[in-house]
Amino acid sequence: MVCGGAGLLAAGCGGGMAGWETRAVEPHSGVVELDTGDYPELVTPGGMVAVRPVGMRKPVLVMRLEHDQVRVLSLECPHLGCVVRWDNESQVLRCPCHGSRFDDTGRALEGPARSSLPELESQVFGTFVRFRVPS
Repeated sequence: MVCGGAGLLAAGCGGGMAGWETRAVEPHSGVVELDTGDYPELVTPGGMVAVRPVGMRKPVLVMRLEHDQVRVLSLECPHLGCVVRWDNESQVLRCPCHGSRFDDTGRALEGPARSSLPELESQVFGTFVRFRVPS
């Protein structure tokens, strides 16, 4: 599990992010590159940041894992499209609209959502986190 998510919160079907500040990021040739100097949360395993790539309707969650690994998940609930939020207490992603729950890999744990949160292809290159956005 990803621990120490810094109490990140996101809520609302309209994509409004209460208490979880997202920054718009510009993809270049379909790839977003985040410098950990600008996103210090991504330096340490367990750190998370939500960003919204320009052209995507909903934000994504970038999670720093151990051993220079990273995971990037869409925060759009596959049930009806609400923005899921990280529940720091129970260490799951939770949909505020209808209660679906997902583990930190995006796998659906409890419905009504039946499918997982999509994971975006991602890698760490030195101090940069790169991920590919859907076209």
